[in-house]
Amino acid sequence: MKIKWIYLLCSFLLFLNACNNDDSEGADITKLSPQDCPNSETELKIAEELNADYAHVFDGADPATEDSTLTPLIDFLGDAKLVGLGESTHGTSEFFKMKDKIFRQLVTKKDFKAIVFEIPWGNALKVNDFVTKGVSTAEESVDQTYYWVYNTKEVEALAQWMHDYNLNAGEDEKIFFVGCDPQGGDFKIEYNLVADYLSEVQPDSVSAVLDNYESLPTELSDYGDATADVKELNRIGTKRVFDYLEQRREEFISLTSFLEFEMALMASHVIQHREYIYRIGDSGWPRDSLMAVYSEWWQRILSPNAKVAIWAHNSHVMNAKYYNAPWMGTALRERHPYDYKIVGFSFGIGSLNAFLAGDRRQFIGTVRSQTIPEYQCNSLNQLFSLVEGDQHYIIFNEVKGESQAFFNEEHRFIQCGAGFNYKYIGNYVIDWRLSRLFDVIIHFDETSASVF
Repeated sequence: MKIKWIYLLCSFLLFLNACNNDDSEGADITKLSPQDCPNSETELKIAEELNADYAHVFDGADPATEDSTLTPLIDFLGDAKLVGLGESTHGTSEFFKMKDKIFRQLVTKKDFKAIVFEIPWGNALKVNDFVTKGVSTAEESVDQTYYWVYNTKEVEALAQWMHDYNLNAGEDEKIFFVGCDPQGGDFKIEYNLVADYLSEVQPDSVSAVLDNYESLPTELSDYGDATADVKELNRIGTKRVFDYLEQRREEFISLTSFLEFEMALMASHVIQHREYIYRIGDSGWPRDSLMAVYSEWWQRILSPNAKVAIWAHNSHVMNAKYYNAPWMGTALRERHPYDYKIVGFSFGIGSLNAFLAGDRRQFIGTVRSQTIPEYQCNSLNQLFSLVEGDQHYIIFNEVKGESQAFFNEEHRFIQCGAGFNYKYIGNYVIDWRLSRLFDVIIHFDETSASVF
């Protein structure tokens, strides 16, 4: 509930108040260079080894440019069935562009089939309608994705490229833009998909089956006030619809297609589990476990041996089993130890979009561009900025010796989610064993805010 309210409020006020000033803005981003930090001998040696042997410097994040310096990265990722593409902030242009660039190369060179977004399941399908059928426009389809985070020009450019790619692709070669997030504001898109499918395969059953959804709220923001009896009706009813479809699998597939049936079944599953998340008021572990399920589901049904990339935050895609954190990436790595590869992102200084957060990470101000003006000494972010070149990536299974041991140990790492405030930078410093969480880290010395 709280997360949904924050997203909606931020989205509405962003355009009214994006220019508000706060103490985190307007700083001189050249105040402290990475070389000014008092590095230990070990850190300097690791930076030297990265420079000499392990850091792959690449040309930039522009997704429209060919870049042979990414060949080792694309070759490393290309055989996996699932590739997690993270982001260490939800509002950084370079991260979004770079993930677009990687995905384009995975499509054109490694036959990847889809990008699976941390976007509500049904809202992502509206973007897919544009990508695969030309319905609406890139701008309009991205504009309805529910989260302000991904309502950006960078995501719009990705959707436009996918649409243009599909214009010249055969039916079996088309690529998809889909979602894995069970959260959302309501059930409308998923409900309509189930209703339309039943109307096609068994029109006489539509009314009776959809009666099971009769007690669902129109707006999930109101669901906390529903009675226990209503919530129990919804728990039972949403399961009945899913079971009804599943029990008629062979019959319904024979009347339409495997993909159409699975999408309708998944829509009913989303309705069932979205109701569950808002009924119990917990979007933590249940949400991540379901994002893993839906990512796998898309990978399984799009085509035999399909390969997909998953676009989400670092924390969602990473393998956090060493910290007993049940993120999506933890589940995917456990179930696909050789078929899931993970890319994390890092930055040194620059700007990002985020809502203004208080000392306990709580919402206190609207979404705005904020600045990280200094390199954070003795952090991995600062260490990576000692590497020659403005941006580079490290494939951890290439790293040996002392550097390998170093990245297996806990070190300070800077990242944030939808909220940020430089005044409380300590809230965004995490001790992480980076090479256990990610297979690859991509670093930019300086970044800029995403473009709404």
